[in-house]
Amino acid sequence: MQSRDPDEAACPVCGQPYDQRVVVERGDRWADVFGGPPFSTLSKYSRRCASRTDVEEERQRGPGEQVVYLHDDGPAGGR
Repeated sequence: MQSRDPDEAACPVCGQPYDQRVVVERGDRWADVFGGPPFSTLSKYSRRCASRTDVEEERQRGPGEQVVYLHDDGPAGGR
């Protein structure tokens, strides 16, 4: 999901807008969460942050969950 709108929540880790938010649960397989190989997915984004705070649902995730916030800050993001 895009978060470039000033009215939308920012990443709880770095405070910056994020380009995609993914919820990862313990036991998830890479392909189930991101699809495709890790390099192709991670090379699209210049930064990644992880937190148990889910800003879109305004709640804390459980101990077996993390929310990954993917950032494309420009040329390093490769998109």
